Amino acid sequence: MNRRKNTRRAGNQDAARNTKRPAPKGPRRMYIAGALAALVLLAVAVAGLDGVTNSAPRGAAQALARVAVGAPAPDIRFSTLDGKQWRLSEFRGRPVMLWFYATWCPTCVVGTGAVVRNLDRLKGLQIIQLRLYDNLGYPGPSVVEFARRYAGPTLGSPDWLWGEASREASFTYDPRGYPDIYFLIGKDGIVRAIEPAPHVTMDRILAFVQGVS
Repeated sequence: MNRRKNTRRAGNQDAARNTKRPAPKGPRRMYIAGALAALVLLAVAVAGLDGVTNSAPRGAAQALARVAVGAPAPDIRFSTLDGKQWRLSEFRGRPVMLWFYATWCPTCVVGTGAVVRNLDRLKGLQIIQLRLYDNLGYPGPSVVEFARRYAGPTLGSPDWLWGEASREASFTYDPRGYPDIYFLIGKDGIVRAIEPAPHVTMDRILAFVQGVS
């Protein structure tokens, strides 16, 4: 009888020990490893963003926050085909279409043709078409070659300036490197619209011109 009691007592003690035993460490270790991996990825992502910011010219990152509809258009410098240096602020008082493009971009070719066909309907609008800095790193025609080939007889019009965007201008207005993007800027220097591909969004440009004329 005593043996049976002792046996039961020992079994109960073992059961109690088993219930107090900590959970297996496998899942906990996996959770900790996953959390550490997430932290590493986050650190890499932050480092990457810092690298992108540091590669931009000084002041470009701050200017980016202002390139938005309803905000003042950041002032930039650019050069035209005649070698003249300009500032965007010199065109205050006129509605402006500031168009950044790459000369290897197919939609830019089509867009230029669309502007040529609608130039009579765009009277009063100052068009500034600038090749992005370093042509976004890809080979392509020069600004002169592109303008002569696709702008035709309109080349030389004071209402349509062709030129080169500086590195700072490209980073400020087009940090993601879109090869075909334009900004409609009111007479007061406020950005009214940011759009891609003029041949697709020509109605937007015409409406802008009619609204400010």
